[in-house]
Amino acid sequence: MTAQALLVSRARIALKVGLKHLLAPVGLVLRHPPGLRVLFYHRVNRHPFRALGLVSREISVPTPAFERQMAWLARKGWRSLKLAEAEAMLRGDAPLDRKAVLITFDDGYADNLTEAAPILARHGFTAVVFPVLDMIGADNRRWPMADPEGLGDFMDESQLRDWLARGHEIGSHSCTHPMLTDLDDGALTRELHESRQGLEARFGTGGDAIAYPGGDVDGRVAAAAARSGYALGFTTRSGRNPPGAPLNSLCRTEVSVSDTDLIFRLKLAGMFDWLGVRDTPIYRRLMRIGHDAASALAGQRRATQR
Repeated sequence: MTAQALLVSRARIALKVGLKHLLAPVGLVLRHPPGLRVLFYHRVNRHPFRALGLVSREISVPTPAFERQMAWLARKGWRSLKLAEAEAMLRGDAPLDRKAVLITFDDGYADNLTEAAPILARHGFTAVVFPVLDMIGADNRRWPMADPEGLGDFMDESQLRDWLARGHEIGSHSCTHPMLTDLDDGALTRELHESRQGLEARFGTGGDAIAYPGGDVDGRVAAAAARSGYALGFTTRSGRNPPGAPLNSLCRTEVSVSDTDLIFRLKLAGMFDWLGVRDTPIYRRLMRIGHDAASALAGQRRATQR
């Protein structure tokens, strides 16, 4: 990785940290209606920052930071939920617990098991991993801006069984991790239905919930997920979920390397829930254009280095 790319990564993260602290006071003047908080992570690891790929640098949470976050939740009396408990609260079949949180991980990285699971166990928490069916036992090198070999591994079947044996849960993250809103109806149904069936066939569980890849969902995708048998569907839109919220378009609160201890605590308090505006079609389209441009640039750099 070039020194220029490393500098860009550090600058992007510093900008995000600064913006989050700058924008936090906006949440003070807004209402914070009660609802279920769903945290979502991607990676927890100790890999050197410069060794990771561009994407993993920003979506990883260093192991010590994750330890502090879970310790704070436990110290403040928070408890983790299973999917069925969360569904009952959202349907109004169980009282809403304002100190309950659903902890989720997208993609199914191996470090969820090796780094995050022991910390979760220490504090009495459970979590849900959403693996990509066709990436189980593989790594992320087929994705743009991937990690070097050995640093982007996904859990294999044995590791996912270990994850389940520790009391955690799994759900779907599609078969191949496409942008679901770009697919025609047939391809969309295959991604949703076959990933659900594949998890059930391999593990006997995993078909109750889906996390949409990239949070990419609209009314058509949410309806297709419901028809495919998913009780719950998770977006990447910020915010709590009040009882009666649409079960196939649930909000989550992302946690990444740019979240300081203060920002993490403010997120639990709802100070950034208003940023759900980022999930508007226009914003998502702009972000996708930027991602595609960065991916193309990364591909050109790899080609010139050969």
